[in-house]
Amino acid sequence: MRILYGIQGTGHGHVVRSREVVRELKAHGHDVHCVLSARQRDSFPGMEVFEPYTAFRGFTGVAAGGKVRNVRSVAQLRIGRFFQDVRSFDASGFDLAITDFEPVTGWIARRHGLPSVGLGHLYAYCYPVPLPWQSLPARLLLRYFVPIYTPVKTFLGINWHHFGNPVLPPTIPKDLVPDREVRPGKVLVYLPAESEESIAAVMKPLGDYELFAYRPGQGARDDGNVHFRGYDRDGFLADLFESEAVVANGGFSLASEALHLGKKVLLQPIKGQPEQYLNGKALERLGLGTVARRLDSAAVRAWLESPSLPPMSYPDVVRPFVEWIDEGNWNRPEDLARRIWRDVTWPK
Repeated sequence: MRILYGIQGTGHGHVVRSREVVRELKAHGHDVHCVLSARQRDSFPGMEVFEPYTAFRGFTGVAAGGKVRNVRSVAQLRIGRFFQDVRSFDASGFDLAITDFEPVTGWIARRHGLPSVGLGHLYAYCYPVPLPWQSLPARLLLRYFVPIYTPVKTFLGINWHHFGNPVLPPTIPKDLVPDREVRPGKVLVYLPAESEESIAAVMKPLGDYELFAYRPGQGARDDGNVHFRGYDRDGFLADLFESEAVVANGGFSLASEALHLGKKVLLQPIKGQPEQYLNGKALERLGLGTVARRLDSAAVRAWLESPSLPPMSYPDVVRPFVEWIDEGNWNRPEDLARRIWRDVTWPK
């Protein structure tokens, strides 16, 4: 088949997951053309996997100081440019569109009447996920916003539990195979919406721990027991494997990788970001991690001294997904979800 595959550039999780899926689709003989949006072309790592590709502006938000900056996010939107990109793309000859929450692809598929599948974490919230009543406004927002943002015909969500819906387990990259021993006292920190100063203020009092803090565009710099690093996938994974715990915002992919490896997880969702807020609620409900409304040294230390869970060891999701695509029965996502969840064992 000839497949149009959309990749949302905000967040490393979309890119890492899409790289695995695109590689597997090509291995099964499919002709895949990728659409990349919301990043500069040269900021996508491992671009050779996505070739041939078309890059569009798409949409993205702006976060700083631990919260979403709504005015700045709206100011950089280019609605006219977006629909011009949709209209200008020649979709003749494609058999299927798949999008990892990339909006241009979803709207191209709608405009040309292509069968379309949405594969990604946010699609899980298109279904009635049972979370505390306080989360209802955020759930309703995503439930009605997501089908407008990427209007696909079949939703395949991804989450830490299926909640009785066609939702898949997290997609774990094949390179997530630990090759280093855990170093007691080592902690990975990924808080891209926080400043260096705010991270150091919380982490430096934890003098008996070594904290490796990754931030986009950051150079390597050591500040006592806090070691700032720029994002590099290889270096990031090496520190993840050696760490006993992970402190992060409420993004889904890093928390999933940490749970897969058996790392303790502490999330501080970005304020005003409904997906991250719901991720925190889901993590708490499932008993898989801890959520902090506000990070301070005492709270982080108390969490670090708490017991760890065993590794979740999530099964392969990418190969069964591609086999499901091969079968062509795209209107029954529940069959695929049921098949994959059989291999998941929950910790006590």
